[in-house]
Amino acid sequence: MLVAIEAAAPATATGARGPFASRNRSAATPASKPASTVAARRKALEVAAIRWGARVASPGLVVEQLLLLRHLVTTSTDGERLGRLVDRAMLVATQAATDELQIAAFSDALTGCANRRAFERDLERELARCARAELDLCVVAADLDGLKRINDSEGHAAGDRALLRLVESFRRALRTLDGVYRLGGDEFVLVLPDTSLDDGLVVMNRVERLGAPSFSWGIASVTSTGSWDPSSLVALADDALYERRRLVRTGARSRGASQEPGSYIPDLPDLPAAERRPITEITRTGTA
Repeated sequence: MLVAIEAAAPATATGARGPFASRNRSAATPASKPASTVAARRKALEVAAIRWGARVASPGLVVEQLLLLRHLVTTSTDGERLGRLVDRAMLVATQAATDELQIAAFSDALTGCANRRAFERDLERELARCARAELDLCVVAADLDGLKRINDSEGHAAGDRALLRLVESFRRALRTLDGVYRLGGDEFVLVLPDTSLDDGLVVMNRVERLGAPSFSWGIASVTSTGSWDPSSLVALADDALYERRRLVRTGARSRGASQEPGSYIPDLPDLPAAERRPITEITRTGTA
């Protein structure tokens, strides 16, 4: 950071830039630097400040350290100019540290996908958006099969690799506007805005064909349930997941037995009239 600030500082009449300049530099007055060079160096200072702030990941620590630096440079011959550079670095680095905290707060450290906090925020937002536009929305509950067995027999590193492979399969099958969330352990939820139940089934069958490790899933949509309530949608998707898992384990034959794996949807219970809202049937758009 000090090197970047020194490089961005304009040369003084003695040829030395601020208090970080070496005492044995030539005293000859250097030629003025072109404006483009000065701009490039100040841009480099901002880049260095962003990287440093993201590494520190503590806005308070960023401010504390750069205030100490500012106090040191204000007593130098070029203190005013250097002080302005430090102020700029402080602003940029503090924002970078804040952004890093924001990412950490809403991301899963292992897989890099969003976490439970982000899921609760995003599902509320997407339901509100789809309600305004009269669009459908699907929620998919998914569990990686046998994670405990993998951890016990092959080690936790193997379990981590299986989780990462599953997330990668989700990402390859979904659009940029779809959401992948890890709730914890082997549990994931997908949010598919502007997606009918039939289209959601196609998406999940695509995930299975992309070589995902064995996983169980269930799906619920606004139109299939008549509910706009986030908790109800998640609970119904969970019910579908456990019903499908039960049928797979028992080898039962039902109305979904002839469909591709993962496409079975159990009968969904009726919901109170207060939770039902009409919606216009639409087709999924923006498929990757």
